[in-house]
Amino acid sequence: MINIGIIGLGNVTLVMHLPILLSRDDLNISWICDTKNDVNNICGKKKIPFFNELDDALEKKIPELVLITAPYFQRMKIFKKLENKVSGIYFEKPFALNLKEYLDFSKNFENYALTVGYQRRSLGIVQTLKKIIDNKTFGALNAISINFGDIHYNYGGFRSNKLMAGGGIFLESGSHWIDAALFISGAKKIDNFTKKVKYVDELDVHGEGEFNIIDNSNNKIKCNFKCTVLENTTNKIDFKFNNCTIELFLFDDNSKLSITNNSAQKFYIEDSVMENFPNDSLSQGSSYWNTFVNSYKNKKTSYTSINEFLLTTQVIEHFYDK
Repeated sequence: MINIGIIGLGNVTLVMHLPILLSRDDLNISWICDTKNDVNNICGKKKIPFFNELDDALEKKIPELVLITAPYFQRMKIFKKLENKVSGIYFEKPFALNLKEYLDFSKNFENYALTVGYQRRSLGIVQTLKKIIDNKTFGALNAISINFGDIHYNYGGFRSNKLMAGGGIFLESGSHWIDAALFISGAKKIDNFTKKVKYVDELDVHGEGEFNIIDNSNNKIKCNFKCTVLENTTNKIDFKFNNCTIELFLFDDNSKLSITNNSAQKFYIEDSVMENFPNDSLSQGSSYWNTFVNSYKNKKTSYTSINEFLLTTQVIEHFYDK
């Protein structure tokens, strides 16, 4: 049995992390810590000890793992209280704005013992597309085009404050798309990063640019991106080959991969073994947690291990570097 503490009981934890963790018989939630007293009722119903202060929670029990979902601006203070006490941490994204933060968070932990909540890596369509590209089913991947955002996106609460949120649309949501593109393409390096960014109250509301991905076979893949709240986009990633393009809708539950050939004929792809499962938010979260916990138990790296997110952090650093 692995004891786990939870820091932050917001909407993401309530609708995803908490149900997943409660459903596992190999995990025990030692306590939940949150500054809001109103979540104490939820903890009481689940018979989970609740604390307002992390120091009090750690005095009660030091768990083996900790889930941190508190906002970005609180992370370093929390981490400093945990790093010499716990064996592993699950950071809900955003994790780090630059490589220095990445190294500060990860330097004293085993790779398999830390992860970041880019759970869409577990989606069936993501795993299927990665397998297609790894096997060169349609030949070499030439280019990737990422388009995300619409005019209805709303910055509310702490996300409206640069110091509290860390960044705007690119960090909050666009980083999911960047991470998926890097993961699926088998990226080992990036170069030639360029960008154009528009800010409102120091938060990025529109960002576009391009960079090269160098994959594990040293192939160069051109990648362009747009993350915005100033216009409506297609909200998809296009993976372009010589004879076709595969469309990935990363935020849509139950979506399928679609392939369009050079004659504009469209087909749908479904893995005969995986059947595009997991295919929704809760099932992908469950799968991601399962991979992370198994990696931790077996002391083996996986796609949830922290070293797998170095390039994602590097792109974030390039984007916010002024």
